[in-house]
Amino acid sequence: MTILEVMVALAILAGGLLAMLAMQVSAMRQGRMGRDHTQAALVAQTQVEFLQRLPFANAQVQPTGWNAGVPVTPPVLAAGAVVPQTYTLQWRINATADPNVRLLDVRVTWVEPNAPPGATPRRYAVSSGLYNDP
Repeated sequence: MTILEVMVALAILAGGLLAMLAMQVSAMRQGRMGRDHTQAALVAQTQVEFLQRLPFANAQVQPTGWNAGVPVTPPVLAAGAVVPQTYTLQWRINATADPNVRLLDVRVTWVEPNAPPGATPRRYAVSSGLYNDP
């Protein structure tokens, strides 16, 4: 082999390694986003289940507007030096024409740790119903 062939082979190898590095960084970023989204879904579902278990006459399940927001920091599920994510949990309860049915909306918002200043927060929302079984 000549030195020119070795240099071309090294250049091709370097290009391939750089592409793999870029894919690895992207995979790590997407993994973090997926983990945050899954945690937000867990926070929202936990709140829905909590409110659905309360008696229908309880003050916490009476029709209201959106609450001010409660910060929630669930435990980190991943090993290593993962920074815990803080979420803002909000919910509202709406009355319906049927006095035995209320609509429940739960919203979880968060900002990605490396997002630029002023970035739009990420959101997860779930809706459900509250039923009075007389």
